[in-house]
Amino acid sequence: MGEKEKVTKEIVDHIRQLVRGRDVEHSLDGATDLIGKAVLDSLNLVRLIQFIETRFGLTIGDQDIGPDLFESPASLAAYIVANRSV
Repeated sequence: MGEKEKVTKEIVDHIRQLVRGRDVEHSLDGATDLIGKAVLDSLNLVRLIQFIETRFGLTIGDQDIGPDLFESPASLAAYIVANRSV
């Protein structure tokens, strides 16, 4: 499993915790449309950003926050792999 796939799995696992008890919890995968399917409400979106910044040691710039970044767990993983501190 490559780095992007590992990061995607961590993000999916964290989102599952955020949406526990909702129907989407079990169908969530790396390609799930987080915005279009309304998986995350605004509070959980903030929690996800905090998790990413803490877990992966990066700051998501205001200019980067948008629908493209939060399209799916895989798009978030690609951003993290490309921008994390080494």
